[in-house]
Amino acid sequence: MDYDVIIIGATFTATGLLRKYSDRCLVIERRPQAGYEFLNALKFGTDYDKQLETDEAKALCEKFAEKNAFCGENICLFDCAGSFYSLLEGKNVLLNMEIVSVEKNEEGFTVTAHGVSGYRTFTAKKVIDTTIHEDMIKAKTLNFIVNTDKENPAPLSSDLKTEKWGYEEDTLIKCTVNVNDGYIEARRILTDLIKTLPSDYKVALVADCFDYEVKSGYPIEKGGIVFMPSCAYKNPLLAFDAGVVYGEGDVQ
Repeated sequence: MDYDVIIIGATFTATGLLRKYSDRCLVIERRPQAGYEFLNALKFGTDYDKQLETDEAKALCEKFAEKNAFCGENICLFDCAGSFYSLLEGKNVLLNMEIVSVEKNEEGFTVTAHGVSGYRTFTAKKVIDTTIHEDMIKAKTLNFIVNTDKENPAPLSSDLKTEKWGYEEDTLIKCTVNVNDGYIEARRILTDLIKTLPSDYKVALVADCFDYEVKSGYPIEKGGIVFMPSCAYKNPLLAFDAGVVYGEGDVQ
């Protein structure tokens, strides 16, 4: 099938791009869900005081606020997923599709992907990749949430990277892992860290993908492909906003 634009990754940035591109745009995602780079990574984000540039991003922020995402300094995005997913309704989005190859042709690109229905081939004039690649990574963590029902729990070590989020009894901990570690290796590191925590705390949730710190310099074009990693932005609203801004400039 032919498209004007193929976007790799059903990310917050990709969803912002979709707000400006026509229906001749296709999103291909290897995971079974969208927005995972923030929601599934337990990357609730910072810099929410930064001004958003587009009306679309401001409207999404209002929807997040209606879902009580912002509670003082604590941020919780779990109840905001529905507001985000609604932006993908009626759009050309394929989940559970692994990109096999992206090759240049005379008019743009040929993209081959594989999913439950087998191999599928698409062509597009432009490809925008909003996912993370190894050469982009500066550092990464595997985040998890602990909680306690103790009135005066033992303090967590000051060496831990922690964030307050959502509920007062919960704490988000960022477990630093090696840049080259896979998820299995990272879980082992996280398990060892959990063993050092005071017994007052219980693990409530572990992220199923990494929280990345990305090198600077994006978006960038290489080989005709635009690389615009969504997780490079400080929070999902900024990532979405950047997608809308880029799409506006490209469409014009």
